[in-house]
Amino acid sequence: MTDRGTRPEPIRFSFGDSPELADSLLALVLAGRKTATCGALRDYGAAGEPMPVVGRRDIVLNGAGEEAAVIETLSVETRQFDAISPDFTDREGEGDYAAWRAGHEAYFARNGGFSPDMDIVCETFRLVTVLPAGRPVYNQVATPIFIVTDIESDGPTPLHNSMLSFASVAIEADGTRHGSFEAQLLQRSDRITNEQTMEWWQTQPEAWAATTANAEDPATVMPLYADWVENLPGPKVFVAAPMIFDGLWMDHYLDEYAGTRVLSGPFKQRQIFRGGGICLYTMAGTLRGAPYLDWGMSKLPAEFYGHIAHTHKAIDDAEGFANVLVELFKISRALPPISGSKSDFR
Repeated sequence: MTDRGTRPEPIRFSFGDSPELADSLLALVLAGRKTATCGALRDYGAAGEPMPVVGRRDIVLNGAGEEAAVIETLSVETRQFDAISPDFTDREGEGDYAAWRAGHEAYFARNGGFSPDMDIVCETFRLVTVLPAGRPVYNQVATPIFIVTDIESDGPTPLHNSMLSFASVAIEADGTRHGSFEAQLLQRSDRITNEQTMEWWQTQPEAWAATTANAEDPATVMPLYADWVENLPGPKVFVAAPMIFDGLWMDHYLDEYAGTRVLSGPFKQRQIFRGGGICLYTMAGTLRGAPYLDWGMSKLPAEFYGHIAHTHKAIDDAEGFANVLVELFKISRALPPISGSKSDFR
């Protein structure tokens, strides 16, 4: 892995060989569908573009030559054209293998010639940042991934107590899953346990055992978690029930150990989440049409949770909350849109 302090200087480039192709391929990148690209080896080197370098972050231009995004190279390999596998072409996001092959044969034919045994530089990458010129397209094509999270702790506040475990489920609004992350954490030596919380844990021996087994240093876990979130495609939105509890804990631990936050706004250099997040408690109460004093996650039917019991094991609870989120989005999509005069909110 390239050290962040010695990262190679970026290059500025656009995909394809025309403004139209540059824009269409950029849109695939911004949508999270394109995470690979390739070029003829003959076009790199002293007379052409610099070779891609693992760890280098390059600036992608749109068809108008404006800086639209930053990508980071993850792998580079040279193969003959006929040896490029469908696994790689799928990552290019430009259709099935037959469509990819036809498009690339035509591209290379009009840019110096094509042969089945020509050497091709195959690069995989990830989207790091969307720049201002790419934001309008990104907002149209990107699919948000919701990071539904549950935490367990030995007290009510990260200012005095420790987070014991957490789990996140990455899911789209339609229920498409993108994996999960879970960890148990060592208690902090500079924190104390809360007496009432520990008395409650004594009534939950199975959950306590799961919450404290194989605990790891949060200084190791939280950067790995931040990388996991960052490497998921598209914009990521934090979700918790309620945000004021689980979100507060995750915000504190990410700030303390990973140099980022749940609620970073424009003030943190590394922003892994988009917007202010979703409080599932608030969303559920509102969409149920219930008065505020009748809100509560326990008011929802078991079907909303996918019949996953709330066990106080972080991964179980995060899975159940992820199912709830999908059900609430179904309700939300059925509502009429809000209309009216344009707000002057800035």
